[in-house]
Amino acid sequence: MAVLDALHVNPRASFDEIGRVLDISGVTAARRWRRLVDGGYAWVSSAIGPRFPAVGALLEAECEPGAAQSVADRLAAIAQVFSVHITTGRYNVYALVAAADQPGLARLLIDVLPGIPAIRSVQTATVFQMFSGTYWRLGAISARQAREVAPPAPRPVRHVFDEFDRRLYLSLQRDGRLSYRDLAAELGRSETSVRRRLEVLTGSGSVTFRADFARAVAGWPTSAVLTLRLASDTAVADVGRALVPWPETRVCAAIIGGPAHLFVTVQVHEAGALAEFSARLHETFPGATVLSTQMVLRPVKSFGRLLDADGRARDMVPVDPWAPIPASA
Repeated sequence: MAVLDALHVNPRASFDEIGRVLDISGVTAARRWRRLVDGGYAWVSSAIGPRFPAVGALLEAECEPGAAQSVADRLAAIAQVFSVHITTGRYNVYALVAAADQPGLARLLIDVLPGIPAIRSVQTATVFQMFSGTYWRLGAISARQAREVAPPAPRPVRHVFDEFDRRLYLSLQRDGRLSYRDLAAELGRSETSVRRRLEVLTGSGSVTFRADFARAVAGWPTSAVLTLRLASDTAVADVGRALVPWPETRVCAAIIGGPAHLFVTVQVHEAGALAEFSARLHETFPGATVLSTQMVLRPVKSFGRLLDADGRARDMVPVDPWAPIPASA
């Protein structure tokens, strides 16, 4: 767990660096990580940053009885759908969607996704700001170790996303720890140009990285989805940013499309901890009301990784907002 937690802090840290911080050899750190990856228990991939050139949405589907898995599988096969989970409740499958532009997002939400067989109805909301989705800690390393392994703060830069960026981002979707040498060979560029461009992408906030893991197997079997409504005098951004460092928070997004202002997914060790989370939420943010809480019954896709029933990675459909939009799903 210590190697995984170090990679949560810095997903592209070298194994020698991780080994130094954890007081093990780099070879040992690499071997432990390879064992996790080969078993589908953990992975690192590129992820959408706060200034990534895309637009997003939340889609919730009400499915015919017994059809939730087939609906979820059809959603997961679409490149613009980056996460899919089966939950309790009437709208028992949710998907997070990212498209290159607003017309493309509209086509997906109006013409394509609701037409999946066995969907009775859908409700949608636009994601206008993503506060979290890449940051969490397992508590397996100390605060000092986290500081030592943390990457240097990126230098803010302005940048217009281009085709080279897209290809680099997609290569890192499959393996976010690919070396500069491997990336250069795959993309037909020099190592220097790859390194510099990746620094630009992270510095501009276009691309970030996330280390993820099979949460149920690792002792975090309970996941829930909450929607929050905020009082008029409570700023959505303030609450969203404040929830990011909470250890339970996985995804936190500001949404428009109904009475809710925030969509939050949380991960805990047991169901009883959800009551503690809700109580702390109410105490910290008196202007926040929990509108709904749904338990996640089965993860299907997480930021491109296709998951088995235990949350282990078995395959992937890279998150590609620029991919051709299918005529039907």
